[in-house]
Amino acid sequence: MSGALLPPAVAGRFHLPPDAVYLKSHSVGCQPRAAADALQARLIDPWRETGEAWPDWLTAIDDWRAALGGLLGVEARDLCPATNVSAGLSRYISALGQATTRRTILLAPSAFPTIGYVASGLAAAGWTTRYLPKDADVRDPASWAAALDEDVALVIAMHVSSNSGALADIAGIAAAAKAAGARCIADCAQSVGVVPVIPAAWGVDAVLGTSVKWLCGGPGGGWLWVAPHDRTALDPMERGWWSHDNPFEMDIHAFRYAPDARRWWGGTPDVAPFILSAAGISEIAAIGVEAIGAHNRALQAMLRDALEAKTPKWRWPTGEIGGTLCLDTGADQRRVAAALDEHQLRADFRGTILRLSFHAYNGVADVERVVRALS
Repeated sequence: MSGALLPPAVAGRFHLPPDAVYLKSHSVGCQPRAAADALQARLIDPWRETGEAWPDWLTAIDDWRAALGGLLGVEARDLCPATNVSAGLSRYISALGQATTRRTILLAPSAFPTIGYVASGLAAAGWTTRYLPKDADVRDPASWAAALDEDVALVIAMHVSSNSGALADIAGIAAAAKAAGARCIADCAQSVGVVPVIPAAWGVDAVLGTSVKWLCGGPGGGWLWVAPHDRTALDPMERGWWSHDNPFEMDIHAFRYAPDARRWWGGTPDVAPFILSAAGISEIAAIGVEAIGAHNRALQAMLRDALEAKTPKWRWPTGEIGGTLCLDTGADQRRVAAALDEHQLRADFRGTILRLSFHAYNGVADVERVVRALS
């Protein structure tokens, strides 16, 4: 197992909170040391030196698309920047009303709440939101197949669930959706950077993601990937001048959709989040997602070996999980929370469920500190 661990020197590539063990990469990943210099060089310096710095800024966004495309194994032109997952999903669904007569969106009740908020907010436009049964196994394509019918237009599946860490069989879910005549979009906010995200191999129609968590890129650097078969087939109703084939044509009467994922872009783009995101992607790619995942699993196993037998009243996860270890501490929640605070361990809870995430910058000493605190 020790062979799967990353060299301790990897942690030096990130800014870490002093005097604390940071275990919340499922919420916000730690800042790469290269991020501030990148922001200065690619946003602030061109702005200071040229005033109108759009050529430099757009090159930075193009570079971000290329870097993310390389990480995911997809073409850059099929990636569109988005402020966040909610914005990307809303833009995507805005195109489906004209592409299908179906009007049901299927998701799991364990999906991140924003997914449900976006979907249910479309009721006035004739959309219905349907949820899998509460006890359904969200990892199993059969659970989704059983809930599909001829009115489901879109399946929204979490690659990794934020409350349980459950790792879904996205390829199987996408296949079930396709067999039923529906599209499938995967939310990879909790997986990208620690679990391989492979849209082309999965056969999904779209993928949503964010840079704020395991990609260590900060907030505002979200994205929407749309599969090549829908590259020009879907026309989003939510659009802006950067959705145009030529944003600088400036003819208010002549809108033409961009021939790639830029059609989902909308209005004047943010720049800083994508420069920061690119810095995070660069570090994650250099370390390697597979290597980070193996390191994560090794540390999870160490913690489990040390604590599971000592915590018979806790519920430990079963089945495949992603990078976050979610432990239901039950009646021990308050004691555990106090112990974490006392030992300066930065983790969090969803109700009684303790969430612990080991990233590339965590190590064996961090596991040992958790064990001492919780034993």
